Amino acid sequence: MSPFSYRIGLVLAGSLLLALSAIGNNAHATLITSIDPSGANMGPDIIPCHRYDGLQPQGTTSPAISTCETMSPDLGKFRASLADHGWLIQGGTNFGGTFDLLNRAAHPQLYIGQDPTYRFGSFVTATYDLSRIGFAGASQLVFNANVQWFSYAGENPNGFAINSFYITQRFNDGRVQLQYGFEELGNQFYGFSLGTNSTTSPAGVGSSIPYEVGFIFNKTAPEANFRLASPHKHFYERFGVTRSVDPKGPQADWDNNNFLGLKWHIPGAKALYINELGYQTDAAPQQSMMWLRQGVMYNESHFPDFHGGYANNNYAYYLVGDYQLLQTDATQPFRGFYVNAKADYAPPDRNVYAGDMGVTFYLLGPFSRPYDVVALGYTFDRLSRSFERMQQADGFTAVDYSRNYSLSYVYRVSRGVYLSNQLSYTVNPIPTPKQPPSLTWMSSLSFSY
Repeated sequence: MSPFSYRIGLVLAGSLLLALSAIGNNAHATLITSIDPSGANMGPDIIPCHRYDGLQPQGTTSPAISTCETMSPDLGKFRASLADHGWLIQGGTNFGGTFDLLNRAAHPQLYIGQDPTYRFGSFVTATYDLSRIGFAGASQLVFNANVQWFSYAGENPNGFAINSFYITQRFNDGRVQLQYGFEELGNQFYGFSLGTNSTTSPAGVGSSIPYEVGFIFNKTAPEANFRLASPHKHFYERFGVTRSVDPKGPQADWDNNNFLGLKWHIPGAKALYINELGYQTDAAPQQSMMWLRQGVMYNESHFPDFHGGYANNNYAYYLVGDYQLLQTDATQPFRGFYVNAKADYAPPDRNVYAGDMGVTFYLLGPFSRPYDVVALGYTFDRLSRSFERMQQADGFTAVDYSRNYSLSYVYRVSRGVYLSNQLSYTVNPIPTPKQPPSLTWMSSLSFSY
């Protein structure tokens, strides 16, 4: 069997396994945004904003916050005027900091928060209804750009970039979706936010493996993906292809891309394929939410291995599931107690993080606050023993595992303003050199408009 046939076989076998599991399970699935579609408990001045949400980017796993939840839903009638012409513009700004409460300050800094670490980001998203100019189906042009700054260079690159510039077309009442252009493909797969709402991302599902294996982050890459759903839209198959991140890492990818982030080719970065099969439905009165997804990633790029050479490819597997254990408000069925569980794997001869497992319990709408989120999570990371031995041979200390415990709260200060806080205790916060446990406090304030 050829390597290509073997890879395709893995994709199909994994997909078939999840399909049989989903078909044999009567549970229902999908994550819910934190907006009540009925408009209950909302002032009459913002009810018309619901029509703008139909122009938001479609098909992403972490959609933008509803325009009803922005600081000014109508933007002084400007948003209504844009919508009349098929346009929607949204934006956001966030400030944040991370601090190690155990005072592990070091020079040079080795991980986020070891020295006080600060970040800033601001973005704008614009969409246009392409069906107005003859595109088939429910078609959109999606554009997103941001500027970001990090005080710790090891966290992320600094600067401006375009993150999205693509066309999406939906047919057959949304059961068929085709997307092509430039995009961070991680926005279309896996599901990294709790509740599929951008405001909950600080409490979201964490795994470095999809990005270690090749997902682009911060800038964008050429991509195409195709999603096909069953007649009731619960069961879906999604396949995508994009350019890999530069195998030398995110900073190299940033530096080798152009100013706008729209470079088609980067030396050494080849095609990355991903296939995801999932099952999901919405929460409804007396019906729990469940979203189960399984994915296979394959990267054709040559990655440095830990034996002095290069691997001809890279790959990863993931299995992620969310389930609503308890509904707490019959009038707002998205509110309730949830669990997320995930497992990821990547080959240890070319990836520092070779596997992880985690569980997060989270509550959407705690107490009498329907838009807040509280989460308690645990993650165990298995690090590569090959990497550990290589570091030790070079005279450095290294670890072969990491454990993280986290408690998060996302607090709605007012419409469009959210304050997020997270306390995390981590055993072995970095792979090398070995460090004492860290206790980090992360706070961020976000504004949506």
